[in-house]
Amino acid sequence: MNNRLVSVIIPVYNEEDTIGDCLRSLLKQGYKPMEIIVVDDGSSDKTLIAIENFKFKISNLKLLHQRHRGPGPARNLGASKAKGEILVFVDADMTFDKDFIKDLVDPIIK
Repeated sequence: MNNRLVSVIIPVYNEEDTIGDCLRSLLKQGYKPMEIIVVDDGSSDKTLIAIENFKFKISNLKLLHQRHRGPGPARNLGASKAKGEILVFVDADMTFDKDFIKDLVDPIIK
Protein backbone atom coordinates (compact mmCIF):
# COMPACT_ATOMS: atom_id res chain seq x y z
CA MET A 1 0.00 0.00 0.00
CA ASN A 2 1.12 3.54 -0.64
CA ASN A 3 2.43 5.73 2.16
CA ARG A 4 1.21 9.15 1.01
CA LEU A 5 -0.57 10.91 3.84
CA VAL A 6 -4.14 11.89 3.04
CA SER A 7 -5.76 14.76 4.96
CA VAL A 8 -9.55 14.58 5.17
CA ILE A 9 -10.99 18.02 5.95
CA ILE A 10 -14.51 18.39 7.34
CA PRO A 11 -16.08 21.80 8.03
CA VAL A 12 -18.83 21.58 10.67
CA TYR A 13 -21.50 23.98 11.84
CA ASN A 14 -24.19 22.61 14.17
CA GLU A 15 -23.71 19.03 12.95
CA GLU A 16 -24.26 17.16 16.22
CA ASP A 17 -26.73 14.78 14.53
CA THR A 18 -24.49 13.81 11.59
CA ILE A 19 -20.80 14.17 12.46
CA GLY A 20 -20.69 10.91 14.44
CA ASP A 21 -21.75 8.79 11.47
CA CYS A 22 -19.27 10.61 9.23
CA LEU A 23 -16.37 10.05 11.64
CA ARG A 24 -17.33 6.39 12.21
CA SER A 25 -17.24 5.75 8.46
CA LEU A 26 -13.84 7.45 8.16
CA LEU A 27 -12.53 5.41 11.08
CA LYS A 28 -13.28 2.25 9.05
CA GLN A 29 -11.28 3.32 6.01
CA GLY A 30 -8.77 0.78 4.75
CA TYR A 31 -6.40 3.43 3.41
CA LYS A 32 -3.56 4.49 5.69
CA PRO A 33 -1.95 6.86 6.55
CA MET A 34 -4.71 9.39 6.97
CA GLU A 35 -5.41 12.37 9.21
CA ILE A 36 -8.88 13.78 9.87
CA ILE A 37 -9.21 17.52 10.38
CA VAL A 38 -12.54 18.79 11.65
CA VAL A 39 -12.98 22.57 11.56
CA ASP A 40 -15.73 23.84 13.81
CA ASP A 41 -17.28 26.97 12.30
CA GLY A 42 -18.68 28.37 15.55
CA SER A 43 -21.27 25.68 16.34
CA SER A 44 -23.79 26.51 19.05
CA ASP A 45 -25.18 22.99 19.52
CA LYS A 46 -23.42 19.85 20.88
CA THR A 47 -21.21 19.32 17.82
CA LEU A 48 -18.02 19.82 19.83
CA ILE A 49 -19.05 17.22 22.41
CA ALA A 50 -19.79 14.73 19.63
CA ILE A 51 -16.35 15.33 18.11
CA GLU A 52 -14.54 15.21 21.46
CA ASN A 53 -16.02 11.75 22.05
CA PHE A 54 -14.10 10.53 18.98
CA LYS A 55 -10.71 11.92 20.01
CA PHE A 56 -10.09 8.75 22.03
CA LYS A 57 -11.08 6.47 19.13
CA ILE A 58 -9.32 8.35 16.34
CA SER A 59 -5.70 9.14 17.18
CA ASN A 60 -5.21 11.10 13.95
CA LEU A 61 -8.14 13.48 14.60
CA LYS A 62 -7.44 17.22 14.79
CA LEU A 63 -10.11 19.68 15.89
CA LEU A 64 -9.76 23.32 14.85
CA HIS A 65 -12.02 26.26 15.71
CA GLN A 66 -13.03 29.50 14.04
CA ARG A 67 -15.79 32.06 14.41
CA HIS A 68 -18.77 31.40 12.15
CA ARG A 69 -17.53 32.42 8.69
CA GLY A 70 -18.91 29.64 6.51
CA PRO A 71 -17.67 26.38 5.01
CA GLY A 72 -15.22 27.97 2.54
CA PRO A 73 -13.06 29.67 5.18
CA ALA A 74 -13.36 26.53 7.35
CA ARG A 75 -12.02 24.38 4.50
CA ASN A 76 -9.19 26.87 3.95
CA LEU A 77 -8.24 26.77 7.64
CA GLY A 78 -8.21 22.98 7.56
CA ALA A 79 -6.10 22.95 4.40
CA SER A 80 -3.60 25.37 5.95
CA LYS A 81 -3.06 22.99 8.89
CA ALA A 82 -3.06 19.77 6.87
CA LYS A 83 0.10 17.70 6.68
CA GLY A 84 -1.12 15.41 3.92
CA GLU A 85 0.16 15.37 0.38
CA ILE A 86 -3.42 14.74 -0.82
CA LEU A 87 -6.36 16.77 0.54
CA VAL A 88 -9.89 15.36 0.55
CA PHE A 89 -12.78 17.68 1.38
CA VAL A 90 -16.01 16.13 2.67
CA ASP A 91 -19.13 17.34 4.46
CA ALA A 92 -20.24 16.29 7.94
CA ASP A 93 -23.47 14.73 6.69
CA MET A 94 -21.65 12.27 4.40
CA THR A 95 -20.78 8.64 5.14
CA PHE A 96 -18.37 6.48 3.20
CA ASP A 97 -17.73 2.93 2.07
CA LYS A 98 -14.56 1.44 3.63
CA ASP A 99 -12.69 1.85 0.31
CA PHE A 100 -13.75 5.46 -0.38
CA ILE A 101 -10.35 7.05 0.31
CA LYS A 102 -8.41 4.26 -1.42
CA ASP A 103 -10.62 4.45 -4.53
CA LEU A 104 -10.36 8.25 -4.57
CA VAL A 105 -6.59 8.37 -4.07
CA ASP A 106 -5.50 5.49 -6.36
CA PRO A 107 -5.92 7.44 -9.65
CA ILE A 108 -4.20 10.49 -8.14
CA ILE A 109 -1.18 8.43 -7.13
CA LYS A 110 -1.01 6.69 -10.52
